[in-house]
Amino acid sequence: MEVLKVRLQMNSKISRGPFQELQKIASEEGVASLWKGVGPAMARAAALTASQLATYDESKRVLMRWTSLQEGFYLHLIASTIAGAVSTLMTTPMDMVKTRLMLQRESKRVGSYRNGLHCAYQVLLTEGPRGLYKGGFAIFARLGPQTTITFILCEKLREVAGLKAI
Repeated sequence: MEVLKVRLQMNSKISRGPFQELQKIASEEGVASLWKGVGPAMARAAALTASQLATYDESKRVLMRWTSLQEGFYLHLIASTIAGAVSTLMTTPMDMVKTRLMLQRESKRVGSYRNGLHCAYQVLLTEGPRGLYKGGFAIFARLGPQTTITFILCEKLREVAGLKAI
């Protein structure tokens, strides 16, 4: 279904509704095409969660050791912002691959990829390592604030519940 969302967002010429577009994709490309990009999307979700949690915890620990910051809003703000930046670095290549896989039939520029690894390899060959990070600033603009708000709220809820620091 992610492929449908991406195509509806990227193609302003689609005059049909989502159900008609879904039917068109399934009839022209096969039902399996509705799951294009699911592998990179799952890998991204795992990498995102792991990088956010690990980076947040480690950033808090390091900041408390190396600076005068103590448990509180500013520590949470800085640690969660760092976690958002690191998770963006981890997930941007997966987002780029996922998007290219989903749009490869719609785009004249994008090549034909067999799978996510083939797509990443082709991008590295033709565009270099920076090609994997296309859209990184836009991803951080969404992921950075989301990560920051999530961890600050989590810490505040923990505090209200009377639990010790994470």
